[in-house]
Amino acid sequence: MQNKTKLVFKGVTEIVGGSNMGLLILTDSNEKRQIAIVCDKTIEEQINLRLAQVPIKNILLPEVLCSVNPDMNSENYELFFNSISGGQYKVVLFNKITLEMTPIRASDAILLANIANLEIFMDDKLFLKQSVSYADGKNKIALPVNALSTPMLKTALEKAIENENFELASNLRDELQKRKQQDNA
Repeated sequence: MQNKTKLVFKGVTEIVGGSNMGLLILTDSNEKRQIAIVCDKTIEEQINLRLAQVPIKNILLPEVLCSVNPDMNSENYELFFNSISGGQYKVVLFNKITLEMTPIRASDAILLANIANLEIFMDDKLFLKQSVSYADGKNKIALPVNALSTPMLKTALEKAIENENFELASNLRDELQKRKQQDNA
């Protein structure tokens, strides 16, 4: 594998403005920089359930599957964020024994890491490009436009135009056009 940065899950937060999306916050192990992974409400609720240490969680499907597969642990597996495309991080579940890489949705990877105590890594170059400075207790985070889904970009563009933030609108429009060109290629 490439040079990689170890990530630590710090928590989950809602996106302000009534969205049905949340953000999963991860930092490097030194807590100098952070990234945010967009997730749907279901994953946000599932992670919050695990963070609350609710006793019923031991009979939920992910926990049961991990318990019947005792090899699902950090000795045998890790999660690796290797790229981003179309607003989605590309992640693989990496089997350290067989070297097999199984694609997994980024938010599901974070949930699995919480359940099975798996280590999370990101390609160094990707982490430097996507991350922002971390400050514990900070209630706002910058999110790179390439980490937003296309529908989220369109909504943000409408709001930027409505608020007459033309610089932001220009950046959002450029990202949408870039994606459209990549889709056509």
